[in-house]
Amino acid sequence: MKVLLIGHSRIARRRVLPALRSAKIFAITGVASRTARRADVAPDLELFDDYEVAIARSGADLAYVSVANGDHARWAERCLRAGLHVVVDKPACLTPGEAQALVELAASRRRCLAEAIVFPFHPQVGAFLDSFAATGDPPLRATAAFSFPPLPADDFRHRRELGGGAINDLGPYVAAASRILFGGPPRSVACAIVNRNPDGVETAFSVLLAYDAHRSLAGHFGFDTAYQNRLLAFGRDVAVEMKRIFTLPSNEAGRLAVTRDGAERAVEVAPSDMFGEFLLAVAGAIEAGNWDTFSAALLADAQLVGQLRQSSGER
Repeated sequence: MKVLLIGHSRIARRRVLPALRSAKIFAITGVASRTARRADVAPDLELFDDYEVAIARSGADLAYVSVANGDHARWAERCLRAGLHVVVDKPACLTPGEAQALVELAASRRRCLAEAIVFPFHPQVGAFLDSFAATGDPPLRATAAFSFPPLPADDFRHRRELGGGAINDLGPYVAAASRILFGGPPRSVACAIVNRNPDGVETAFSVLLAYDAHRSLAGHFGFDTAYQNRLLAFGRDVAVEMKRIFTLPSNEAGRLAVTRDGAERAVEVAPSDMFGEFLLAVAGAIEAGNWDTFSAALLADAQLVGQLRQSSGER
């Protein structure tokens, strides 16, 4: 499967390109970037300085869109219209309306559209969920945190016109955690902005989501604190905590702390590349001609992020 990378972001360089190279199913046909220099890109990859030219000439089957948040939907749409399958960095879209339109376009063109929310594809998440399934004690409450030290002032996530802000950037993690834990949308959504940069762009928020059957998810997300990256969920008899859930280096083992009947045991999960696992799942869906779950997840997550934004008072 031939892949074109649109954008040469940090995450693309650190995680996406190595994952593509490690899987024999993929052949990278080129990189399109308006800022990368020839020396920045591996010599075996063609470098395009024009996205439109790259889309027209690369011969790719699949485009991976990794540009600033505000341009994700635009270039995903352009690739779909050109007949490519598309993976797009989160947030794929900035509004539920954009997401609906993009999903409908992908369906009309019979092309896969997937948002690169990769953490659910790491085996540690399967082990996390299995810890509850094995006991028949589903999670009732959950607490999540994904926060890290302040970003440089010139980072695009500080600029509203580029799709910045903590809700756009980290809200998709809230939505995906909600989806994998509880399987459906919450019945109520509360989101509060707790910090902003000098330009008024939100840099941190807290959430409380409530579901039927006495379930809830609380969380704290942002880029203004010490590093935190964890999920704790608990039912009537079982509690499971997972550190490094949202990002985990491919060479690092996953670790769970499972508590039952007052006793805690550690569960270690072998290292795995969550980006690689995700991309292989996308490739498998394309080969099978069945990618509805990816479109459905993208749309559901965009709707919940929209609810977070609405509850917080952000536009």
